[in-house]
Amino acid sequence: MAAESKKGEPKKRITDTERFRYIGFDVFPGKPKDLFKSDAEKTKHVEAVKAKRDKGDVVRDECKLLEERVSFFDRIVLTIACAVIVGALFIPWFSAYNEIVEETTVPAQTEEAVVDSTVMTELTDSLGNLAAAEIAEGEEIVTEVTDSTVLAATADGETGSEVNDPLHETSGEEVLHGYVAKKKYRKEYSRLAGYGVLTSIGSVGGYVFSSGIILMITGLLFILYVLLVLGLPAYTLYNLYGLKGNADQKALALKKVLRLNWIPLLLFICTFILSFIGAEYGFDGESLFTSLGSAYGLGVFFDSLSYGVFVSLGAFGLIALKGVEI
Repeated sequence: MAAESKKGEPKKRITDTERFRYIGFDVFPGKPKDLFKSDAEKTKHVEAVKAKRDKGDVVRDECKLLEERVSFFDRIVLTIACAVIVGALFIPWFSAYNEIVEETTVPAQTEEAVVDSTVMTELTDSLGNLAAAEIAEGEEIVTEVTDSTVLAATADGETGSEVNDPLHETSGEEVLHGYVAKKKYRKEYSRLAGYGVLTSIGSVGGYVFSSGIILMITGLLFILYVLLVLGLPAYTLYNLYGLKGNADQKALALKKVLRLNWIPLLLFICTFILSFIGAEYGFDGESLFTSLGSAYGLGVFFDSLSYGVFVSLGAFGLIALKGVEI
């Protein structure tokens, strides 16, 4: 009976104070404070909410959807990147060098040989005995040690006196001087700016397009790369400042344009992959430039690139990544 009576009783409703204890996982463990400092502030806030709702504006203030997709700072960064790409045309893109060998004569390292006094005594005695034996035959002997006369034997059998003996004069030390011919290598560079890719088609292009198919394709890809360096920045700036319409329409159109800046990066990757295959020259590369070697390959590819290519690649990558953010 007791269980039935408890079952029939209505459930107890929780109070507002108890309800607030569960909001935000004990953010308000006690009784929360009033949101408004006064009734006048509460009335003002309620009236503002009603007025906003009557206008049909249901988006809250400071909503991320209301932020501008392409901010003023973004426009400045994109403009600078486009200017850097165009400016890269006037700095070196390619370089080659000839290795010049210069022969020079330099002093060799000085060596000091310390001669023991006992050894010198034995050497002098042996030379004296040899001189005495030769004197009996009426011959005159002059013995040289390191280009200096030490002993002289005369015809009457007397041992000559020491003449010009530097071994004794230098206290048992012998100093040897010499000169060694060494080779010095020097590199003479020849560089080509970005715009030179188009202006030198008749000269440099003749060497490139007379070689293997891989080198010919690589040359065509770099010509296309230079044309994109001229066209993409101008097209990007036009869509950045010249489009008409609301903010969303301009942002979506700009997003499509910025994606085109991935194309130069893809072209460079293609030239990098082609360098693994390599190609034979249609001319004597080593006689033209030492750095070209006997055939085109990965080493020649990276050795021929200069910093202008990488500057333009970095700027293209920055613009393309901005297209992902929009």
